[in-house]
Amino acid sequence: MKRVVVMGHGGYAEGVKQNLDMIVGKSEHMYFIDLNKEDDLATLEYKVNHLLEGFNDDEVLFACDLLGASPFRVAAMICVNHPGRYYTVAGLNSSALLELSMECDLSIEELANRAIETTKAAVARYPE
Repeated sequence: MKRVVVMGHGGYAEGVKQNLDMIVGKSEHMYFIDLNKEDDLATLEYKVNHLLEGFNDDEVLFACDLLGASPFRVAAMICVNHPGRYYTVAGLNSSALLELSMECDLSIEELANRAIETTKAAVARYPE
């Protein structure tokens, strides 16, 4: 099974959850973890590791708000210990997150790549 863990700062993950719930409904394979103002890095690591305990050998894609920030760094370090099974992406937009909420037959690596391409394709300016 593939799982998507959305992580970010100060309500980001909860906001994404509310956005997705409103547009497509609850996704059974998506999880949401926020780094709150009162949390330190150890608290965030605990939240993530506690969630991952129930995933067994499932593939995991972490979708983080900012490249290089604390949620990204925590996810990236976890990916180092699970090569080929865990991936991390950052900076996705709503179009990509919507796509991630839908189950598909792609591998976790292909899913990560598609999310990045969807984000790139969805960026536009009006009028052009």
